[in-house]
Amino acid sequence: MHNIQQIRQGLIWGIPLCLGVAAGCILMISHEIVPTLKAIASIAPAVRISPAAQLAPFIAVTCLIGMVVACMRAIPCSDRVIKSSERAANIAVIASGVALLMVPVTAVSVRYYMPSLGYTICADLQDNPTMWFTDWVRDPAWCVKGKSLDWVNEQASTPQAKP
Repeated sequence: MHNIQQIRQGLIWGIPLCLGVAAGCILMISHEIVPTLKAIASIAPAVRISPAAQLAPFIAVTCLIGMVVACMRAIPCSDRVIKSSERAANIAVIASGVALLMVPVTAVSVRYYMPSLGYTICADLQDNPTMWFTDWVRDPAWCVKGKSLDWVNEQASTPQAKP
């Protein structure tokens, strides 16, 4: 059913590609998702939310499982062992598809729930607006055209700043 030689040739570029994509996704999780969640939980003065970043964990898992299944096909292993790994890969792909469909839902829910946490949307900060993220500030006076998120945080840390 599967040509083992073609699978092995595909693994030459497939393993580094999958490892690179998974590493990029893990970096996105650690540098984008976790800090954003911490900032929202600590009621930070400014937050940049990227709804599409929620795909990163699912893509990382899909790449890693796909790499394992491809290696199992290249060895080859018994079909019984491969079937369970393929089932896990199918579940990961379906979960990724659901997460992709949830990106617009996340974007809409962010616009609905962030004001209830005391945030105001700010489209004037540096590097905004784009279709990939939105900026939110606790005080509308901190929404100054051309200023960065770091500037907002500095303004919030000064004694005369309003929370």
